[in-house]
Amino acid sequence: MKARVIIADDHQVVRQGVREILSRTTDLVVVGEADDGAEADALARSCRADLLILDIALPIRRGIQVLESLRTDGLKLPVLFFSMYSASQYVDYARQAGAQGFVGKDADEADLLRAIRRILAGGTCFPARHRVDPGASATAGNDPFTSLSRREFEVMQALAGGTSILDIATRLGVSPQTVTTYRRRLLEKLEVRSNAELVALAILHNQI
Repeated sequence: MKARVIIADDHQVVRQGVREILSRTTDLVVVGEADDGAEADALARSCRADLLILDIALPIRRGIQVLESLRTDGLKLPVLFFSMYSASQYVDYARQAGAQGFVGKDADEADLLRAIRRILAGGTCFPARHRVDPGASATAGNDPFTSLSRREFEVMQALAGGTSILDIATRLGVSPQTVTTYRRRLLEKLEVRSNAELVALAILHNQI
């Protein structure tokens, strides 16, 4: 019998690509697709499945929030995060939150299938260099926001809250160019590339 897989990703091309990969196998079948976190949560609860392939940056509800909701309610459906985000920022938190694996979207087809099958066999699949003690605190020694200066932290919170650079500059009494410099520095320190990734990281670490 084929293992039943749900794919949750807000990019149609990603869902199509994963679906095509699984369609070429003899042991895997896609039984549901979601393009936002709310739909992913609903499918995970209503659809008989063996694995949920979940993106982190889903609209409405973030992937981590979906996972936490499922685990809080006692649902043990295995979850494999498939994300473009930096593994260095997310793997440990995802594992501690109850995920069974993390694969970057830059992985090749063989790596993705290997992770899927390992999880379906009852194992886990995380980048080896990110393995941590499952009993360790989710934030202790692993909070990237501690690297920010006070002003960078203020700018980060404002950006994550949707405040424009001009409004931040007015609030702080500095020029927009100065705010832009703070933004560039904090993105580099946090290893994220956009405000959207910043928001996702801030949610993970309870900073907003």
